Amino acid sequence: MRWEMWRCWRHFSPCEEIFRAMGAVVFRLALLLVVVLGSLSDLAEWPASVKIGTLLALNSTAGHTGMVAIQMAVEDINIRNSSFLNGTKLEIITANSNCSAFQGAASAMRLFEQNVVAIAGPQASVVAHFVAHMAAATQVPLVSASATDPTLSEYQFPFFLRLARSDRMQMEAVAGIISVYGWREVVAIYSDDDYGTNGIDTLGDALVGFGASIVFKAALDPAIDRTGISKILAGVAQMGTRIFVVHLQPAMGLTLFSEAYLLRMLDKGYVWIATEAIISTLDTIYLDSNYVQATQGVIGTRSYVPKSPQLEAFATRWKKIAEEEGSGLIYSQYNAYDLYAYDSIWMIAYAVRKFLLNRGNFSFVSPTGFQANSGGGSDLAKLKILLEGQALLEDFLETSFEGVSGLVQLDKRGDPSDSAFQIVNMVGKGLRTVGYWTNATGCSTVEPGTNGSIKSDEQKLEDVIWPGGAVRVPRGWMVPKNGRPLVIGVPNKQGYKEFVDTALGPDNATVFHGFCIDVFQAALSYLPYTVPYSFQLYGNGTSTPSYDELVQKVVNKEYDAVVGDITITTKRAKIVDFTQPYTTSGLVVVVPLKKGATNHAWAFMRPFTPAMWFTTGAFFLFTGVVMWLLEHKKNRDFRGRPKKQVVTTLWFSFSTLFFAQREDVKSTLGRAVLIIWLFVVLIINSSYTASLTSILTVQQLMPTIQNIAGLVASNVPIGYQAGSFVEEYLLQLNVPRDRLVPLDSLSAYTAALQKGPKSGGVGAIVDELPYVQLFLSSECDFTIAGQQFTKSGWGFAFQKGSQLAIDMSTAILTLAENGELQRIHDTWLNGYDCGSQKVQIDSNELGLGTFWGLFLITGTASIICLFVYYTKMLLRYRRILKAQKEECSSPDNSIQDNSRRSSSFLRSFVTYVEESEVPKKHRNSSLKKKEGGGTGSSRREEDRSPDNNGGCSSSEAT
Repeated sequence: MRWEMWRCWRHFSPCEEIFRAMGAVVFRLALLLVVVLGSLSDLAEWPASVKIGTLLALNSTAGHTGMVAIQMAVEDINIRNSSFLNGTKLEIITANSNCSAFQGAASAMRLFEQNVVAIAGPQASVVAHFVAHMAAATQVPLVSASATDPTLSEYQFPFFLRLARSDRMQMEAVAGIISVYGWREVVAIYSDDDYGTNGIDTLGDALVGFGASIVFKAALDPAIDRTGISKILAGVAQMGTRIFVVHLQPAMGLTLFSEAYLLRMLDKGYVWIATEAIISTLDTIYLDSNYVQATQGVIGTRSYVPKSPQLEAFATRWKKIAEEEGSGLIYSQYNAYDLYAYDSIWMIAYAVRKFLLNRGNFSFVSPTGFQANSGGGSDLAKLKILLEGQALLEDFLETSFEGVSGLVQLDKRGDPSDSAFQIVNMVGKGLRTVGYWTNATGCSTVEPGTNGSIKSDEQKLEDVIWPGGAVRVPRGWMVPKNGRPLVIGVPNKQGYKEFVDTALGPDNATVFHGFCIDVFQAALSYLPYTVPYSFQLYGNGTSTPSYDELVQKVVNKEYDAVVGDITITTKRAKIVDFTQPYTTSGLVVVVPLKKGATNHAWAFMRPFTPAMWFTTGAFFLFTGVVMWLLEHKKNRDFRGRPKKQVVTTLWFSFSTLFFAQREDVKSTLGRAVLIIWLFVVLIINSSYTASLTSILTVQQLMPTIQNIAGLVASNVPIGYQAGSFVEEYLLQLNVPRDRLVPLDSLSAYTAALQKGPKSGGVGAIVDELPYVQLFLSSECDFTIAGQQFTKSGWGFAFQKGSQLAIDMSTAILTLAENGELQRIHDTWLNGYDCGSQKVQIDSNELGLGTFWGLFLITGTASIICLFVYYTKMLLRYRRILKAQKEECSSPDNSIQDNSRRSSSFLRSFVTYVEESEVPKKHRNSSLKKKEGGGTGSSRREEDRSPDNNGGCSSSEAT
């Protein structure tokens, strides 16, 4: 009402003309009196007080400090800023939840019975779940400062609001830390309740996005004692993972760290990541040396609070209260939850103020529809409903202000609209900041809100002091000293002792050696930790075992790993983790050598490929045509009847093959083309002669089968190494199984190839390149046909998700970079080489790829010479036409004559180029004959010349 009057007061000028007679001054004073009386009437409508509930665990440190922050906010609103609510006071009704869902529900019911319009709390997530259902029924908003369970954001809790950051966002920040350092496996230690379980489930989802996972979840009973915690820690210490994420309430978390310290689990190599509930208390434990010592090197997340004048004023008052009340440890430091508790009261005040301004007073009504036999007679069923609860909830969601914790604003689910965390490291007696995390930028060393806080592909943090004082980033995984040695399977087969072999040592113990064994042991020496292991043979040593079954034993956890000549295939990579390949591999075809036939009728065609023959012939014709174009006008040898010109051109071009051309070359451009072409012919002729001589005089050793395609298309038996994946591969190429012959050793390879397919042997053997190289180093009657037709490698197989596979891959790369891997290879696999006796042949013909440069040179030169020649002809012809035009110009010539001559320019130019260029002395004699009445043929020739005046006569006649 008063606002309408005020607008009338400000915009009254249009009405002054009507009431001018009453006196403008008297009227305005009267209207002002009405406005003031209306304002006093509105103020009288505001209630004297509004009941607000608080639901905290007052027997806990967090509940105690939170209550102090709430009282500070109430004091600011009721006393320091009494006009904020127009004199309405916030009446605080306190209830103690004792961190118990049952007691919290009972205390909340007493608050609802007293018709509170909002509740600051609950403090604990386990209490919030129960009370949020009661709030939804009574439509009374809850504003929590510390309940972080991510499931509380679900739509089933519409009246649950919070200023604390949800664990969903916090766990994304923890996952971001893990991804920065490249760790892939973590152990989660959490309380077995809503707060712990739901938070860790969210962490698991967040880690999946970074390629990491939780390998073990250690759930702690909320009532567990020190002994129980010690047993659980002793169990997780037996695991290889050294990354621990702790999501516990403060008291239980500090107890866990003190027990872990006694078990020497805060030494070098360990990583402990704590969430905000524990981190928020680390700044307050500096007086307890035991806790300080037990938490050195711990990193974690806590809510980021930007600096502001409001925060400085709050800190000053907090310190003053601590000094006045002498509360010591409890009040000496505040945390983000205390700031949220303070801002929660201000949020309630903002929403209440907006509601009272726009909607009026609050009213409660009794529920309807509950029958006595369905619970309608219980105390819960009798709780009154806030009639304007939905409207008040909308006012909460629309509220936005700058509080001591920063911008206070909620999204539609009742969570903070933005989330930022500070990443801290416990060093000495306090926390140091090593970075920040926001849902927009990820991990960064730049403070949120500054110019540099933008999304970057390179996520990084400041240097961290890790447990044990380590400055080097822990690897996150190691083999425990008291764990069992790794059981490593090694294939035991006949032959191929260069790769894996055994012998008896001095104490009758089996000693393993060979190329694969040496590479494995060398890689182990580069790991930053010791790996106890023992080899175990797989196979009887008389035949080759199935490698697929050997890998399957790793899947079945009979072996922790497999070391040997294990090929990395798609099928195997799906069930185990392979290391980086330590040697390249691939399938090749081995066949016997045969003497090449040199006495067949078409042996002279073998030096060149068909494409080379065709290209050479085409360039012979092309060069002949170019020479005819360049010489036709001046050289009488290239003129005459068309048939004679064609024969001359062909004869000239092909006679250059033997440098026997008889025709003289008159033009300079023609001579340039001919010189370059004769150089090309010389190279081609020499190459042909050398290749043909080699074919006819040197004994050629050629493979009986050229490549894998020819082998598959044939019907000869194919040998392969028994137990390898080659059999399955050939079956996929539709090779019948009855053509496949398993062979167990290198000696069996030799025997089968020597027998051949007609005597019960094989026509070819398909095997991996390392085996074939070893075989051919001593067998000189066989060779590789064609090229390697698959690409693969050998690696060490570990169980899926094994961190050791990653570390071994890094070690293998180190071996390759420093040359040690090649040295091991040369030690075991560099045997006798057949040298020139063994010839691997794909094709002994010279192809176009050898000479394309020569053809490019001669072709380019010919085209350039033709371009220069015809450019000169065109310029000369234009000069001739210009001279004729000047001689023939007369008043009788018309524009139409010029147009006709222009339209026939091209035809005339072709005629000019085609005509013979008569030498000067011949042309003079012809002119004399013309003057003396020479022959008609001479006259006709003079008439056709562009230098003659016959052009004028022709033009005039036209």
